[in-house]
Amino acid sequence: MTWQSLTGTGGAWSGVDWTGRAADTASADPYFAWADATQFADLGGPPAGWIRVIIELESTEPNGTALTAKSFAESLEGAHAAWKAWIQVSSLYRYPPADLAQTHFLTAVVTKAFFTQLDTTLKGFVKRFELGMPVVPDDAPATSTLPDAGTLAAGTGPAFGPVASASAPPVAGANTGSGQMTFLGVMDDGLAFAHERFRSTATPSTTRIERFWNQDDAAGMPPALHYGREFTKADIDALLARCTQAGQVDEDAVYAQAGYINVRRRWAHGTEVMDLAGGLRPNPLHAASMSPDEREQRDALEQVRVLGVQFRTAGRTVRDTTGRWFAVHALDAMRYILRCADDLADGAKYCVVLNLSYGYMAGSHDGSSIIESAIDELIAMHHDLSVVVPAGNSNMLRCHASFSVENGTSHDITWRALPDCATPGFLEIWLPDHADASTVTVRIHPPWGDPSPPIAVKNMAAWQNGRDLLCTVVYLDRVATGQRSMILIALAPTVTLQPARIAAPAGNWVVTLANLASTSGSLDIHAWIQRNETAYGFPIRGRQSRFDDPRYKRFFGGMHVRDTDDNNTDSWINRRSTLNSIATGDSTVVVGGYRRTDGTAAKYSSTGPSLGVTVRVGPDATAISEDSPACAGVLGASTRSGSLAAISGTSAAAPQVARAIACAQVIGKAPVIQPHGMPPFSARTWVDQRAQVVDPVPASAASMANQLGTCPGTAKPPVLPLPAHAWVPRLPAPRGGFGRFPSPRWKKRGVKL
Repeated sequence: MTWQSLTGTGGAWSGVDWTGRAADTASADPYFAWADATQFADLGGPPAGWIRVIIELESTEPNGTALTAKSFAESLEGAHAAWKAWIQVSSLYRYPPADLAQTHFLTAVVTKAFFTQLDTTLKGFVKRFELGMPVVPDDAPATSTLPDAGTLAAGTGPAFGPVASASAPPVAGANTGSGQMTFLGVMDDGLAFAHERFRSTATPSTTRIERFWNQDDAAGMPPALHYGREFTKADIDALLARCTQAGQVDEDAVYAQAGYINVRRRWAHGTEVMDLAGGLRPNPLHAASMSPDEREQRDALEQVRVLGVQFRTAGRTVRDTTGRWFAVHALDAMRYILRCADDLADGAKYCVVLNLSYGYMAGSHDGSSIIESAIDELIAMHHDLSVVVPAGNSNMLRCHASFSVENGTSHDITWRALPDCATPGFLEIWLPDHADASTVTVRIHPPWGDPSPPIAVKNMAAWQNGRDLLCTVVYLDRVATGQRSMILIALAPTVTLQPARIAAPAGNWVVTLANLASTSGSLDIHAWIQRNETAYGFPIRGRQSRFDDPRYKRFFGGMHVRDTDDNNTDSWINRRSTLNSIATGDSTVVVGGYRRTDGTAAKYSSTGPSLGVTVRVGPDATAISEDSPACAGVLGASTRSGSLAAISGTSAAAPQVARAIACAQVIGKAPVIQPHGMPPFSARTWVDQRAQVVDPVPASAASMANQLGTCPGTAKPPVLPLPAHAWVPRLPAPRGGFGRFPSPRWKKRGVKL
């Protein structure tokens, strides 16, 4: 194995030299540079035709004309029609709701020629771009084997025309409490749209889901512009009617006729999330036994109109926990829901609440990622939009490092790659804002073999055997994944099923970061390891890599699990600043998790602070993600009616807050977000205030630092000052959010669902 410089050479697929581009061109995705250098070895093979990207446009065209996603999409049908040979944009962006006509983010399908046009034809149009292809373990078929992959297939998914006139009267059935319609959008994997929780209590039963977009294409199909398949309320009701016998819906038959395989297993993440966000128990006896407040909430939820999106095929996207696919399909899903809500409102007053129970660990963590910027833009421009995301579950995974490097010195960090991992590993090293990247170099020491030479900015290098690249270092001067300088280190899988491919060695990879500045000072460095474990419910292929430091303290007294960094200042591995990498924007509602029985923060629930100009101290609020020490998770709908399953994680906490926001919008207890030009009253503000009111733990609990009770881990837990020990019921902001939402649905496990 030898280290080879890739600086100044064209990509193996695109032919573009990513290290030699001018400073006034579009910022590139370092992951695309890695994929290009490795010939897409971990992305299913070299693309044969069209691929998906997400793009942020400049505010103006080179000639000074205002530039928006809408105007760019329209230009492809007019002045720039010739560009359609290598870039095409969905009608989602050509025909947006009026609120979103000035947005600057869009997705597109592009060919290889798009990347060669970035520095010429598209110069001054594209600000940055990211690839939207999932990591594919080598037990899945390669995309290059698809028939007719060089052509763009005719789309069968949702396509839109011009927005209808807004002069129509309000639609019948609009919400009465607040005088507006409320739409709840859920984007996830495995949404059992035929489940009784998402049907009405009438006879015959009808669906409460207004629109459902299954982003999957049929197996073996080439990429399409309008991809997947859309089901309207009428379509779902027709399926339910055809598959009803003796008053009972044959849900398996519904999904078979719909060609929907994502709920073939008993448990699905999306079904539980959608149930926690908008599910209703259809039993009328249950409604009769409710308290007045509970009945008010139920009546409000019956008026919420549900919109669902199934993310792309699990084997091709959701199965990939690194999130290389996420930004493209998430932005498409949000834009689809917002356009559908606008169409269904048909001129009536409406609001939208979106739940996005996904998250990743690596990223800039300052709100500048392309998907966070796109979400913040949607919230800022839409007249009434709330987006709820989970805080993340990486608090104790040892995947975040922060350390200071004095000028003229270096610092080592150890990255442990586990054996039998069939997915690539990624380490992102982020320099502080306004740092001079020319004074920082990185050096890689493999578990065996020669270390790399120092690698400086605007360089790429690879550890390879002549054919396979086992470790790739991408150090660009500008990256599309954030506003600061970032060094990407990518490892090949440590096991492979391909006989001709060599796997990367498992073990400790030592990364040395050198600060060559001659003046006095230091650089504060943050590094994150990206998720690469196997998603729950899929064959085990990925194993989560982590940092390793003997000074990192995992336990109190060798027994009780430590979930904070207090009194652990010796190690460069940190639990703080582990928020979900799509949860550090300015406007999203971020929700952590806590345990119902004692108010303890879930040990996995990630924490702040973020690194943005507007610092997030921690989650905005917390909701129940665990019922008790013995009963993990919270109960929610399984994929078939009449059955329940438990789901853990902050993904279970977030939809409960989305549910509360939607109900408050219907009842009229949530203040209306102010229109453009006035100080906004954001969903974050409402959640913060509401959580303080409904927090089940009294304020006097803050004085309990010296009155800790017994806990499962130790008979006498150590007495530590608040907030060093999460056993203290009252949770401070960095660890548990500013307040907590008690869930009325889980008063006791299995009761009052």
